[in-house]
Amino acid sequence: MTIQTTIVPTSAPNLPVAGQQYDQTYFNQILNSFRLYFTSIDNFTRAASKITYGTTSQRPAVGLITGQQYFDTSLGIPIWYNGTKWINASGTAV
Repeated sequence: MTIQTTIVPTSAPNLPVAGQQYDQTYFNQILNSFRLYFTSIDNFTRAASKITYGTTSQRPAVGLITGQQYFDTSLGIPIWYNGTKWINASGTAV
């Protein structure tokens, strides 16, 4: 069963625009795209905003995400993973 939906633009009332017909398959594709997009944002935000801490030798080495923060207690400063190495606030590798 196919459900037909008409979308009529309402943001520009002076433009004579006919409503466009879309079937349910199209809406499902759009909704799945949004779900994937926002799920990836949620996963990144959860991982990147999780601030861990420890000594230099305890730094995470696997499962790192670009932008991930770590407070290095040996150095006494926060550092970030830039995708290849840990850096301090000035961008210097630590």
